[in-house]
Amino acid sequence: MKNISDRVTGNKKQLIIQLLLIMEFYKSSDDRQLYELTFPELRQEYNNYLNKK
Repeated sequence: MKNISDRVTGNKKQLIIQLLLIMEFYKSSDDRQLYELTFPELRQEYNNYLNKK
């Protein structure tokens, strides 16, 4: 059974993935699928994407 911190992190990860998909961002800068990234990597990709705009 997952503990509460795993579920919270998982929910945050899903939220960032959904936001990136809405912005038509489908792969990371190193060409990995979004679901393959860790939460910190997703946050970095999201911030990088926003800073480019």
